[in-house]
Amino acid sequence: MQAPSNADLWLRLLSVLGAVCVFGWGVYQFVMTQRAQMETRRIEATKPFLERQLKLYTEATQAAATLATSKVDSELELAGKKFWSLYWGELALVEDRQVEAAMVQFGRVLQSGGAGQELALASLQLAHACRESLAESWGVRQWQGPRAAAVPAS
Repeated sequence: MQAPSNADLWLRLLSVLGAVCVFGWGVYQFVMTQRAQMETRRIEATKPFLERQLKLYTEATQAAATLATSKVDSELELAGKKFWSLYWGELALVEDRQVEAAMVQFGRVLQSGGAGQELALASLQLAHACRESLAESWGVRQWQGPRAAAVPAS
């Protein structure tokens, strides 16, 4: 029997190396597809929470803005009921610490009889806290305001 030539050895080596590369590429593609599918599932799973958070933050900021700016008694009464309903209930399901602190601060100002500029500032701080929270939750840095660090939540 003859010993294999160098060309035969190289050909076999390249064949094995090619098979290993093709297998490695297949494993890489499989892993990347699995990661993409996991991310898609994660986004779909968090979507109801994020949508609820957006809705409730919008309701809270609308109620606070109405309480801070309206002069119509019927609007103030409805906005007050809405604010306290959110404060003691559903908003706690989705709010983060900054929004919680801003809600507490607005509630304190409201209960102390604050009006005008004081109530307007507390309303604005609540809106900014909600915007920052949404930017974090949704992963959209463009939503973060230029004054994000300048406006304290409490």
